[in-house]
Amino acid sequence: MGRGGSASIVGPVLGRSAIRPVLLSAVAAGVAAVAVLAIARATGVDKVGRAFSDVHPQWIALIAAAEAVAYAAYMLAYRSVAQVHGHAPLALPLVARVVIAGFGPFSIGGGFGIDKRMLHALHEDERSALVRVLALGTLEWAVLAPITCIVSIVLLAQGADVMPSLLWPWAIAVPIGFGFGLWASAPHRIKRLSRTWIGRLRWLTHALEGVGVLRTLIRNPHEHWGAWLGTGLYWAADIGAFYGGLRTFGLNPGAGKVIVAYATGYAATRRSLPLGGAGITEVLMTYALYWVREPLAPALAAVVAYRVFNFLLAATPALLARRQLEPMIDSDPEP
Repeated sequence: MGRGGSASIVGPVLGRSAIRPVLLSAVAAGVAAVAVLAIARATGVDKVGRAFSDVHPQWIALIAAAEAVAYAAYMLAYRSVAQVHGHAPLALPLVARVVIAGFGPFSIGGGFGIDKRMLHALHEDERSALVRVLALGTLEWAVLAPITCIVSIVLLAQGADVMPSLLWPWAIAVPIGFGFGLWASAPHRIKRLSRTWIGRLRWLTHALEGVGVLRTLIRNPHEHWGAWLGTGLYWAADIGAFYGGLRTFGLNPGAGKVIVAYATGYAATRRSLPLGGAGITEVLMTYALYWVREPLAPALAAVVAYRVFNFLLAATPALLARRQLEPMIDSDPEP
């Protein structure tokens, strides 16, 4: 086929690849709006209206500043995890684009889908790319879940006014789950598992290999300090943004309740959820606050304020970053 024929094909393909993320972002915003309106209707529109009339705008600056820190921290963690398996460090401008794009509300496979496609394109090793992405998700929970577990145990011991069924799963399931995951992810056990019928479930083997990377990070914290520091700072900053949303509407439930409500709202983390967690996060976070005994109407208002910054306002820079990455990530199409 001649040069003119190739151009006639490439043009429409690039056009569709540019339009699709914009359309998906609009769909995500619509889904989030429907979720908010549904909660508002169930709560009482008049109550929600009163909540939005009692605003403390000075706290909005905390949301914005904390989200900026969260992005920088995640870049640090991402760059460190991407080096696992002996890969060379990624250039910081590239890491910035991938991280920003991955938080956009336009990926059916979530931000981790973009991460996997990018690492595959860079290193031409699909299995390693998938394992490192799974390791990144495991690392997120390896930091947040134990903290939430400890906080839940403390709240239970104090007899705090929190729905017990919210706290017990964190207190019990987290240590059991991590203990089993680290045990099952030992290389010799994964190798043994691959010989059984269960080993035919490739997703399970890959998941355990992702947890296995966490073992490497634990054994060599000095070598992978960026992964631990970056993830810890990311969660601290994003929880700070969430707290800023609460204070914007006059809520101040205390650090323990904030952490439990936040972690419950991200039962699956923002980067792992389709379309940036549209709809799911708004519902879970609002009701998580209600379960820690905060009034529902201002809780919804606080979640909206928080999500405006880490969901709606994140869409435009994410779209721009994805556009710059298109030549690489579109060579490994999203499922």
